Amino acid sequence: MSLLAACGGIPDAKQLAARHGLSLQQVPGGPFVLPVLASRHEQARGGRLHVYLAGDGRPWLGRERAANPTGRSTVALELMLADPHPALLLGRPCYHQQDTPFPPCEADLWTEGRYSRAVLDALADAMQRLLAEYQPSSLMLVGYSGGGVLALLLAQEQTLPTTVVTVASNLDTAAWTRHHRHLPLTGSLNPTLEIAPGAAFRQVHLAGAGDRVVPPATTIGYRERHPAAEYWLHEDFDHRCCWLEAWPGLLAKVLAGGE
Repeated sequence: MSLLAACGGIPDAKQLAARHGLSLQQVPGGPFVLPVLASRHEQARGGRLHVYLAGDGRPWLGRERAANPTGRSTVALELMLADPHPALLLGRPCYHQQDTPFPPCEADLWTEGRYSRAVLDALADAMQRLLAEYQPSSLMLVGYSGGGVLALLLAQEQTLPTTVVTVASNLDTAAWTRHHRHLPLTGSLNPTLEIAPGAAFRQVHLAGAGDRVVPPATTIGYRERHPAAEYWLHEDFDHRCCWLEAWPGLLAKVLAGGE
């Protein structure tokens, strides 16, 4: 049985596309093939393109590495669906698949190496192919939870005018793992160390005061290193609530601030 053998109740990219009426592309990214779910596909060329990156899913099951890292939560996809602008969800290597004919998928890629150079290079390769296809004039990268880490790292690879919006994201991965007493992410890149002060892209970081998965205190190191970024703390929000309900208004506020 493959590492990504079917796990009951976890929809793959094809099922998600059918369920929500989205287009599905399988885009090469290095040695991987990444699923891309798109809305308003015909409107996406030539203007601003919004690219969403999902969270870490379920890398571990207790003390064991998960066979399938895709979680049942679809927050990033739901945010994309609530976005009235041309948008797509760029899947991470080995996620959103029930089974994979596209090696190499190894558990390091969703455990200690979930934000590794290999993962980033795969996303960057796929992103360049998408940009060549859509030819946008500017880019917004939206990352939910761990997807925000990858959105920040990916932003450094871009030449287009780029805005990064993170939602409930672990901006300092070392502080985050220490807080939860998790194993260190030894194969991963940490935005607090990798993103240079004065980065050329706009940053908007959204956090919930009640977030126990990514407590705001764990991002202090990043905030100190990047004082020019925007930090919006929502007192009544946590890791899941109430981002989806508030998303159209939050997105409009982000866009208004950038114009």
